[in-house]
Amino acid sequence: MQKPRPTNVTGVDVTISVVDANGNFRNIGTVTSDADGYYSLNWKPDIDGKYSVYASFAGSNSYYPTHAETTFAIDPATTIPTAAPTQAPSMADQYFMPAIAGLFVAIIVVALVTILVLRKKA
Repeated sequence: MQKPRPTNVTGVDVTISVVDANGNFRNIGTVTSDADGYYSLNWKPDIDGKYSVYASFAGSNSYYPTHAETTFAIDPATTIPTAAPTQAPSMADQYFMPAIAGLFVAIIVVALVTILVLRKKA
């Protein structure tokens, strides 16, 4: 009795449940499958470890009830070290220190010139 596929096909409700790493069973949502029977659920696990996932369909006038099972694991989140906030250069770093360095260079140049002038006279 193969008949053409109807154009007004709707999906069915699929209940998604998990058993978390602590052994707690909980329902995490119900989704509707598409016309091909595929379904998905966005969900964020709240603890690390192994999860068993159960998808179940209660059945309808056309289909028997069914279920599927799979597992996945959540690794602990890695912490990314944050860079220490950099401090803006102080006024001393920007102006005072270069001025002092320039002053020392000027004193050394004057001292060298004085020594050279005194040597030429002698």
